[in-house]
Amino acid sequence: MRLFHTAVKMTLVGIIASLIARFVSLDYWLTAGILAILSIHLTRRDSVINSAKRLVDAVFGLLLATLLFIAFGYEFWVFAIFIFIFAFSSWTLKISEGIVPALVLVTHLLLVESFSIHMLYNELSLIFISIGVATLFNIFYPASSEKELEMHVESIDHLVADHLYMLALLLKDPDYTEEYYRHYNYLDHKIQELIDIVELVDKDLLFQNDHSYLAYFHMRKEQTNYIRHMYQQALKIKKLHPFALEISKYVVTVSQDIGLYNKAVSQLRNLDELQKQYKTSTLPKTREEFEIRAKLYQILNEIESLLTVKVQFHHQYPDFGEKHFRF
Repeated sequence: MRLFHTAVKMTLVGIIASLIARFVSLDYWLTAGILAILSIHLTRRDSVINSAKRLVDAVFGLLLATLLFIAFGYEFWVFAIFIFIFAFSSWTLKISEGIVPALVLVTHLLLVESFSIHMLYNELSLIFISIGVATLFNIFYPASSEKELEMHVESIDHLVADHLYMLALLLKDPDYTEEYYRHYNYLDHKIQELIDIVELVDKDLLFQNDHSYLAYFHMRKEQTNYIRHMYQQALKIKKLHPFALEISKYVVTVSQDIGLYNKAVSQLRNLDELQKQYKTSTLPKTREEFEIRAKLYQILNEIESLLTVKVQFHHQYPDFGEKHFRF
């Protein structure tokens, strides 16, 4: 859908910018439409930032080319020297987005073969019209909204909760590891897809954007890394252990608390009680039991890390749930 809307914006700005340039009787008026299309990107923020750089670079290129042509003549070799100086300067100043538009406009100057205030005005008008139309469309064209981000937050919370619930099943059912791991890979892929989408949507929110949504999704992504480590340990356990059943029940309670609000603090307290209980339990009597308990201990450590990153997120954005989600 985003690609569809981008194509619509490109079409509209190309037509409108060209018609405006034609209406004000500019030469090479179709160029305005092409330059406007170049100023459209997938997200608002990228479009606005790149348009500003493109405008500055194009004006710089026009003025530089005019000075070189006046000084050395309207010759192709002067144009070649201009390309080198202009391209190098643009990359050095980190405004290279305007290289192509500027070269298009400068070729118009070269074709005229003489200095003209009217021609310089014509080229400057083309670039201002094209970037102006594109910028207006980038800002005001209906795009992604905060509601869409809220929907994605709900989706990723469900996926992470499913992740943990499947881990709980795996801990008490070690005979079907392949099926559980296949499900894990599917969920992990879906979470990465959601994060890629949110990174684009976040760039559409130009105003009053504290990037808390993006931080929330990266927090969830970090949690999935800890879940991956837990799966890796659980897959190595080939025999059911009483502690595994208890940890499985605890993981289910954690999965049920996955959401916007800071329930990680209370879960950390529950985890601490569970760890204290295991520290005072009888030592393992066989090597096999020792290895199983070592893997279960590692899973508890990963759960602690998973809960800690959620607590850290709420320290950074203490009113995330209340601020963004009002029912």
